[in-house]
Amino acid sequence: MTPNTPWIGRTSALSFPPIADVNRLAAEAEAAGVDVISLGQALLGLPPPETALAAVRRYLDAGGSHGYSPDPGLPTLREAIADHLRRRKRIPGATASSVLVTCGANQAFLNTLLAITHPGDEMITFGPGYFDHDFAVSLAGCRGVEVGMPLVDGRFRFEPDAVAAAITPRTRAVVVVSPGNPTGAVADRATLLALLDLCRSRGLWLVSDETYDLLTFAPVEHVSAASLPGAERVVVLGSFSKVFALAGWRIGYLHGAPDLVSEALKVQDAAVVCAPVASQHAALGALSDADAFVARARAELTARRDALLEALAAWGGVEPVAPEGSTFLMARLLHRTDDVDLAFDLVRRAGVATVPGTAFGPRGAGWLRFSFGNQPPARIREALDRIRIACAGDAPRSAS
Repeated sequence: MTPNTPWIGRTSALSFPPIADVNRLAAEAEAAGVDVISLGQALLGLPPPETALAAVRRYLDAGGSHGYSPDPGLPTLREAIADHLRRRKRIPGATASSVLVTCGANQAFLNTLLAITHPGDEMITFGPGYFDHDFAVSLAGCRGVEVGMPLVDGRFRFEPDAVAAAITPRTRAVVVVSPGNPTGAVADRATLLALLDLCRSRGLWLVSDETYDLLTFAPVEHVSAASLPGAERVVVLGSFSKVFALAGWRIGYLHGAPDLVSEALKVQDAAVVCAPVASQHAALGALSDADAFVARARAELTARRDALLEALAAWGGVEPVAPEGSTFLMARLLHRTDDVDLAFDLVRRAGVATVPGTAFGPRGAGWLRFSFGNQPPARIREALDRIRIACAGDAPRSAS
């Protein structure tokens, strides 16, 4: 291939999201000595549970095997995840055999996608939505069909009627991310029941990405689609990255019917064989302290979210939508129209990294995603002070 020859692989249809360019610009600024405050990456800026790290130390000190685990994961971890699904997520049928341990929720999604689709099938998603899901759908040779999430009473909402209108003979599954990325919206029980009924009547799968499941804000509580009646064709995707601050360990899982798990295991073996064994021990340790750690994380995230909402209100350059869960929020631009340009400006002029809404599809244009999970309240306030000063010359939007 010469430099001027178009790439002919299936990746040619994909483009890097604007978040990659913002991260590159922020890295260059940091390398030049700028103190960059990241409100970009959706990380839980807390150390993992000590029980997770202690479990890895015990594994290493015991001189255990450094070979593969069984492809579906360590039997002890599969059982611990099943217990977690039954006790904390109220999924009555969860067993070790219904759990497949993966390299994070992204791999769980790709395993599922390749197991349930043929090229040309359609996957219905909600927008603005998670761009890595869109990339995976395209790589699988499928077509993503995005339905919008309207603002109702100041909250993003999942609309079952819009899903029904988008179904075609090629539709294979509906994908729900709750709490949503980037919206922070949580699907309530009535919405999930409506989606389940719709999927059941049309013979579709409901793929439920529950990466941020335990990180909700009172009085909102997460409801797993798999905990409801009629959930036979529900696939739950879970992660230890966000809830347990183990993003770099790349450990997650999928839960579903035995035949789905069996087919997804074929993808797993072809792609990675098994999840990293040390990471599986970390997940085991994290689950042993889950209730106490999640309580601490929720309290800290609530303080950080409140600090960000207060600081955004003081700035006045955006209109934020308070999240019901997750580690971030979406804010509509009031004085600017180009979210990508503004995100670059904030790195250059304020030393603050955010994510342009355009990264999450066309429905994110004109918005920014602010992540509060990775910074303490004082740094969040400092970041918004910098933004307010840098954007002081922005003209207010005309009343007309």
